[in-house]
Amino acid sequence: MAEKTLVIEVASCNVKKLDLKAYGVTKQRSYVVVKVGDKEEKTTVGLGLDPTWEETFEFTVTDAATTKCFVKFMMGAEGEEKQIGDECEYLLPALIINKPTYKGLIVPGGKVDMMFTAKGFGKEDVEVDDSALMDLLDGGEMMMDDDDEEEQ
Repeated sequence: MAEKTLVIEVASCNVKKLDLKAYGVTKQRSYVVVKVGDKEEKTTVGLGLDPTWEETFEFTVTDAATTKCFVKFMMGAEGEEKQIGDECEYLLPALIINKPTYKGLIVPGGKVDMMFTAKGFGKEDVEVDDSALMDLLDGGEMMMDDDDEEEQ
């Protein structure tokens, strides 16, 4: 049986609307904590209100249905970091196998952007039949239900 792996890329965040004083934050330094099962990873410390990390973490998943995935955003001076916003849980069975899926962590004043990729587990990707849309875009006419009533 193939190994099941969850790949999480923490891309960046933008918290430019965060009221630093309301949260008691004295320094604009932040990082993201990702926990899958018993393994916890942290990004490097980003400076400012819109740091870019583009850091990738891999986690072994024994059972996607029962393995918990949590992400939280931390900010503040070294040794005085505070959790900003809620810790969020992400459902692993909802991911599509081998397809990067955007996930956002909403925090007061902004969000953290991430991509989750399920390797060896997840739902199968389903092809969407968009031929009707393509016909319309290629200049084909789309008949509305009430159009045929007017012609009678």
